[in-house]
Parts: sequence; structure tokens; C-alpha cells
Amino acid sequence: MHWVDFANEDEVRTQLQKLNSDSKPSFGNMNAQQMIEHLSAVTQIPNGNWKVDIFVEDEKAARRKPFLNTDNEIQVGFKASFLSENPVPLKFNSIDEAIDDLINQVNLFFEVFEKDKSRKVTHPFFGELDFEYWKKFQVKHFTHHFKQFGLV
Repeated sequence: MHWVDFANEDEVRTQLQKLNSDSKPSFGNMNAQQMIEHLSAVTQIPNGNWKVDIFVEDEKAARRKPFLNTDNEIQVGFKASFLSENPVPLKFNSIDEAIDDLINQVNLFFEVFEKDKSRKVTHPFFGELDFEYWKKFQVKHFTHHFKQFGLV
């Protein structure tokens, strides 16, 4: 399994630039740009820029969180309950703009945790996560969506 190093700007940019408006997913309803914008939106949660009003019971979080320590992938077709049924409208005018925004969100992700090393932010599925667990989630999440478009 090739895991995506979401922190490697060159790798992420190079892979995502292979996509265009005609790129078809192997699963799911999102087009390529929606997928990039989705990765960016979810990265805004730990950055503090997207308040997802959700409560994850400690018991559920305790059962789900160990998954982040495994080599298991996010299941094809998994749909988080907090996401809308249909892909959300595009935010940017082009895939390139969406990629730039994603890179900015990832850079911000590292900045906010660098400023506050004890920072914990609730993930809508896994519950409260610290920096190490958010990184593990990001690797799995990026890999899942890169796989969706045949990039890994």
C-alpha cells in the first residue's frame, strides 16, 4: 500500500495536477475538483476554520480511534454522517485554485499545531484527536481519495 504523504507539497501537487474536469472516480459521486475541495474542507476542521457541530460519544470514539493506528484503509464507499448526501457546489473556479487552497490548508494545519502542541480538536467520526492522530487520519483520508481517482 502506498500511503499519501499529505505533508509533501510536491507529491500532493504533482498527483492532483494529473486530474481534470473529465477525470472519473472509481467510486463516489464527487468529481475531481469536489474531491480536492472536500480534502481542503475537512482539513479546516483541525485548523479551526470549520466548526462541525457534532458530538461523538466517548464510547464510540474509543472504539473507532484505534483504527487510526492500523494499516487498514478507509473503506471504499464509506460516507461520514456529517457530510451532505450530494457533493457540495464548487467553491473555486478551477482545479488549480482548489489545489492551491488545499496546500494552504495543509500548511495552516501544521502551523496551528506548531503554535499549540497540546491542541486537540474533535473529529466528527473519531472524536477528540491530537496532532499525531490528526496526521494519521489525514494520511488515510488523502490516500482514500487519491485512490478514488487512481492517483495511488
